Amino acid sequence: MAVREGRWDCQYCGTKGVFGRHKSCPVCATSRPAGTKFYLPADAETVTDEDRLGYALMGPDWICAFCGSSNGASHKVCQSCFAEKKEDTVKQEVKEYIDAPTSGDMTFEPGESPKAVSSSLSQEAPGRLPRWITVGGALTIILVLGICGFIASSFFINSTVDVEVQSYEWERTVEVEAYRTIDESDWEIPAGGRVTGQAEEIHHYDQVLTGYEQKSRQVAEEVYVGEETYVCGQRDLGNGFFEDITCSDSIYETQYRTEFYDEPQYEEVPVYQMKYSYEIDKWVYDRTATASGQTHTAEWPVLILENNEREGAKTESYGILFNAADGETYRLEFSYSEWLEYSEGQTYKLEVNGFGEPGEISP
Repeated sequence: MAVREGRWDCQYCGTKGVFGRHKSCPVCATSRPAGTKFYLPADAETVTDEDRLGYALMGPDWICAFCGSSNGASHKVCQSCFAEKKEDTVKQEVKEYIDAPTSGDMTFEPGESPKAVSSSLSQEAPGRLPRWITVGGALTIILVLGICGFIASSFFINSTVDVEVQSYEWERTVEVEAYRTIDESDWEIPAGGRVTGQAEEIHHYDQVLTGYEQKSRQVAEEVYVGEETYVCGQRDLGNGFFEDITCSDSIYETQYRTEFYDEPQYEEVPVYQMKYSYEIDKWVYDRTATASGQTHTAEWPVLILENNEREGAKTESYGILFNAADGETYRLEFSYSEWLEYSEGQTYKLEVNGFGEPGEISP
C-alpha cells in the first residue's frame, strides 16, 4: 500500500501547506493542535524513505496534556516538556476516506477539534442556484401545471344546450330461415343424418420416437481466474501521512466448453379414422328482410314465407337527429319505448362534453 505525506494549515498564523511530518508551524513555531485537519494534495508523492515510512506506519500522534505539543506515537514522553504520555492522552484521529480531502480549512479554534461548518439559511452553497431562483422556478412549474390542468379539465366539464328534434331514423330486420336438405361430412353421424358415403381419412398425426442423434453445443461458463486489487480510498493515519486503502474484486472470464447430448428424433405418423358423408334436414339461414324509414312510426318488414320457411333472429335500431340553436347537430340512439317519447317542436336539454360528444338528454 502506497504511503504519501499530507499537509496541514496553521490555525494561528494562517500558513498553509505545512508538511505532515512537522509537529509545529515552521513560521510561527506554534505546536500543531489536536483536531488538526490533514489533507492530501493531488501531487503528493509516494514516501520511499524507510525511516519516514516506518514513522508513518507507527500510529497517530498524541497531544501533550500539559503543554499541548504534538508528539510521535513512539515517544513515551513529551519532546517539549518531558511530561509522560498517559493512557487517556488525546490522539489525532485516524480517518478513512473514499476520496481524501485535497485542501485544509480554518474553521476551528486552536486546541479544539474541527467542527463542520453549516451554511446559514441565507447563505447559498457554491455551485448551487440562488434560493430565489429555485423558488421562482418551483412557482413557475406549479403555474404551468395549473394551467395545463385547467385546460385538460375543461375538456371533461359538461355543458348543457337546448335542442329540438330534426328527424327520426329507424331500421328493423328479420332473418328468414329455410328447412332444407344439405350435405355435410364429419367423423360421426348426427341424429337424423343419412349416410351417403364413407372413407378412411387422416384424422391426426402422432409423434413416434424413432431414435436419438448425438449433437454438440458450446456452453459458456464464468471461470474464476484471479483477483484484481485497486485503490478504493485513503486512510488518514493521524500523523500527517496517508496510506492507500486497497480493495480487491474477483476476476471471472467467460470460457466455453463443448457439451455432447442426445437429441430425440420423431416421425409424424398419420392416424386414420372413418369419415362419413351424409345428408340431413335442418333449418338454415336463407335471407334477411329489412324495413327502414324516417318517420316516427316503425314497422317490421312484411314477410311472405313458403311452407318450409320461418322467421329467424330480429334486430332493430332507433335514432334521432337533434338540432341545437347554434347550428350543431347531434345523433342519439334510443330503445323503442324511449324513441317514441321524443316529439317534434319540443325543447330538450342535452349535456355535451368538452369534445363535443352528446351525453344525457332530458325534457
